[in-house]
Amino acid sequence: MTKKNFSFMTLLISLTIVIFLYPKLQHPAALRAFVTHWGLLGVLIDIAIVMLLHLFPVIPFVLMAGFNVLLYGWIGGFMLSLSGSLLGASLGFWLARTLGQTWAQPKVTKLGKWGALLRGNSFSVVLLSRLIPVLPSAAVNYAAGLSLMTFPSFLLASLLGKIPMIIWESWVGHDLWRISHHPRRLLLALAIGALMFGSVGLFWYFSKKFPKAPRVL
Repeated sequence: MTKKNFSFMTLLISLTIVIFLYPKLQHPAALRAFVTHWGLLGVLIDIAIVMLLHLFPVIPFVLMAGFNVLLYGWIGGFMLSLSGSLLGASLGFWLARTLGQTWAQPKVTKLGKWGALLRGNSFSVVLLSRLIPVLPSAAVNYAAGLSLMTFPSFLLASLLGKIPMIIWESWVGHDLWRISHHPRRLLLALAIGALMFGSVGLFWYFSKKFPKAPRVL
């Protein structure tokens, strides 16, 4: 079996699993019962679900991050979300690299100019992409996979960018599921996120629009 055929098989199996899990992903109680039913294996199943959501984002990742905090606590939930997120990013990168332009390019167009920047083999672009919530994470993975970027560089940039993002998403997701308990704290989380990640987006925009002139020695 060639790499391309294996990639198509992986994609098909992943889609089948997501379709099967979709009804449970709509209801935290049903998802909790499904995951905990498997005992210790539930941890691996949870990571697999997070990973698949990075290929097929049928629900906002923030909800899954919040679910993990509810189920495993703040530290455990964060670690599971981060692990699954990095595995999902790696899988998306690999699929784009093996399946190539025909499959991945239509998905990259969602990024607009960011897609072109990612194709330029830039560590900083991937890092900043992880800090801007409105950019589709899956499309970033595919764009990086189509670029000349090495996998270790992509993984490190994703790790550094996802740590603060997942901390924030875990906070927001947790308070969304418990909105009746923490309405003010949710508003605070949203305000902090808008300030922090909005600043990142503005910094990148103006640094590209008004680049510094090279220093003359």
